[in-house]
Amino acid sequence: MRRTRVRAAPDTPALPWLGGALLAALWLGGSETARQALPALSLLAPLLYQAVRGIRAADPALVDTGRSHDLSGWSLYWHVHLPGALPFILTGLKQGLGLLWLTLIALELFATPTAPGIPQWLGNGPPDVTILLLAIALYAVLSLGSGALVSALERWLLRWRPR
Repeated sequence: MRRTRVRAAPDTPALPWLGGALLAALWLGGSETARQALPALSLLAPLLYQAVRGIRAADPALVDTGRSHDLSGWSLYWHVHLPGALPFILTGLKQGLGLLWLTLIALELFATPTAPGIPQWLGNGPPDVTILLLAIALYAVLSLGSGALVSALERWLLRWRPR
């Protein structure tokens, strides 16, 4: 029987990123561009970092074997580097999704003028706990769903890999 587990927190320390995302949203004035750029950056930064790590970690023996079979350029990348980097890329996708959801929650609840968390944060009004709890529950369901999708994608793409 296989065990499954749900992680309560992403693999990377996300609190410094969360504070930086809120500060960046305030500096950029809460514009629509900032609300689109920050989630994209939160997803792409770990993904690109892990992709570069995976490509650099390619086994030199496999690269030499590929070259001895007349692979070069894109064909070497496609048949040797990419399959070796795929576990790293999927790890970056998991980390990026964790940061993406945290960034979206921060932006939705605190970084827009009409956000439901602003009155609580500023102490200007009664907290609307129902809306906040509903938003948090919705983000939790979406986060768990996206994590399950990436795990299924990982199982399918890395089915050649021993467990």
